[in-house]
Amino acid sequence: MSLQFEKVDVLIIGTGLAAVTVALHLPPTLSVLLVSKHERTSTNSDLAQGGIASSYLEPSSVDHERDTLVASKHAAEPDRVHTLVEEGRTAIQELERFGILFDRDETGYAVGREGAHGQNRIFHVGGDETGRHMMATLRRKLPDHVTVMEHVLIDTLTKADDRVSGATGFNGETRLHVQAGAVVLATGGIGGLVDWTSNCRSVTGDGLVLAAAVGARLSNLSRIQFHPTLLAVDSPHLVTEALRGAGAKLVDTSGRHVMEQHPLGSLAPRDEVARVLTDHTGPVYLDTSRVERIGERFPKLMATCVAHGIDVRRIPVRPGLHFHMGGVGVDANGRTTVAGLYAVGEVADTGVHGQNRLASNSLLECWVFGKRVAAAMVVEEKPFTVNETTGFEVSDDLFGRYRQQIGEWLTISPHVGKIASFLENTQQLARTKHVTRQLSEQTLSLQAARLLAHAMIRTEDTYEQDCFTRTADGVST
Repeated sequence: MSLQFEKVDVLIIGTGLAAVTVALHLPPTLSVLLVSKHERTSTNSDLAQGGIASSYLEPSSVDHERDTLVASKHAAEPDRVHTLVEEGRTAIQELERFGILFDRDETGYAVGREGAHGQNRIFHVGGDETGRHMMATLRRKLPDHVTVMEHVLIDTLTKADDRVSGATGFNGETRLHVQAGAVVLATGGIGGLVDWTSNCRSVTGDGLVLAAAVGARLSNLSRIQFHPTLLAVDSPHLVTEALRGAGAKLVDTSGRHVMEQHPLGSLAPRDEVARVLTDHTGPVYLDTSRVERIGERFPKLMATCVAHGIDVRRIPVRPGLHFHMGGVGVDANGRTTVAGLYAVGEVADTGVHGQNRLASNSLLECWVFGKRVAAAMVVEEKPFTVNETTGFEVSDDLFGRYRQQIGEWLTISPHVGKIASFLENTQQLARTKHVTRQLSEQTLSLQAARLLAHAMIRTEDTYEQDCFTRTADGVST
């Protein structure tokens, strides 16, 4: 097998908003490498429709802070939430300085409202294509000392003297070794592990596996958010919550408002709406008859409905896996419990989401904590030595064999018996890795699913390295 070696000051695994934010704020004296498992645009940030929440136009961040804590079921950490919303007040101005053009109308910024927000504070770019426009602009601003490599799969972090010193993986089919003075996990969430999700298919929890394998603390893995409105067609598409903020209502086949018992109606917190829709008997639709200028404000939605032959005035929806609130445990500056390793974005448990993320706080989290990671970064070169280990080889579709089974328990109502069966059936297969890129990628996904399965059947919600067993053949969960 051919081998490629790279040496950089900072390795950032991911190319979404969290990764790009860190890269944009690191000093030009540092060499920085961003790697993407597939194309650089294969991120949840590029798919973001709802926008970015900020109390920029409000007298203070107090209301945004309260809404975030209430939506979290008061399980978020108050000091972290305060950091998010207070430092997030300047995010709009900062992003504008990087060339972001937020939507405006005759009164100024065209801010919208989403579920569990007490007022309009969601800023958009290009209507419901905020993520795509933001990411395209910010990636163009990446300076010369930042390199982006696509189709790079990182499957192992390396350590020296109890500090992360780099990573190994594949660049295409070529085995890749990267020596780095610091490593940032910005790998996103877990949605790609199942079929019914709003997430990019390549987002499969790799960062959780990489972190746990070097002894980093994972926390609150069982906190998973299901979005109530995915387009109910064969291939799921997110129907942005901003549509309900603009006046759409969730109705049944007779036109009855299915959220009429909730004081916030169709704009109730996501977890509560998703639960009602999951328990509802029969189809649910978004009635958009009261939404003004729907084609202008929601161009992506319009195009998707037209492509599927759906009447945009009555859109069939159902819940799907959307966001992971738990992840790699970090401090307020993105530092993990392992020296030299940072985590930011959805892969990190920053403490700001609790049991349920407030709509459009995710892009804000990437920006606020991405800046903090860059400011706190300590680069320290360590010897880079790799003992390549391989597990046993299998010839079939390792992860695909269990994908449907994972989808049966990774749901809004987990089934303990199915989880236990999955863990038993995959105990040995999780050891396969390194033989080929495809096999290594599938093994990472299987290991991530096992970490989540353990989280759902254990009584506590904090996981150390004991989720993994080191063997002569590598690491298994």
